[in-house]
Amino acid sequence: MSDSVACQECGVHIKAENEAAHMRKVHPNVAFQPKKDRAGRASRPGFYLTSTTKKMVFGILIAAVMVVAGTMLYLSTQKGIPLDPNARQVRISMAGWNPAQLTTKVGVPLKVDVLAMDDAHGAGHDFVLDALNINEYVGSTQKVFTLPADQPGQYTFYCSLCCGGKDSPTMVGSYTVEG
Repeated sequence: MSDSVACQECGVHIKAENEAAHMRKVHPNVAFQPKKDRAGRASRPGFYLTSTTKKMVFGILIAAVMVVAGTMLYLSTQKGIPLDPNARQVRISMAGWNPAQLTTKVGVPLKVDVLAMDDAHGAGHDFVLDALNINEYVGSTQKVFTLPADQPGQYTFYCSLCCGGKDSPTMVGSYTVEG
């Protein structure tokens, strides 16, 4: 222990800066004179944090973490703001489509704003409607597109990227064009 000294009374090795405290606690009745010769004692490093400085740095780190967490929470509440207020908002997640039924009239194309609520195992989501040749990749974000309404009928749409695709009942929805 290069920065230690031997106690003048009992010979135990202690840190030089703790020598006075040791003498007060362990040998309270002995007159203590600190050693004048401290050549063997390591000097304090050039960059030294006092306990007050450490507490301030810790407080600043806690405040920074709180600001980052608050910002992330705020931004998470912003997800779902429609890209197009005139479009029908549709949400997709691992739980399925919401709503799962879309309806319009013949001759009135339906504009949809599809919002992915999760990342679906890193692949994201898509909107596939085979009968109308539609395959729109949404990813893990949001996308607006228009569904044609030329012919009356009921069409099936699905997400082909996760949880079984059109074979999974939760990943399937219906698009109805009323005549």
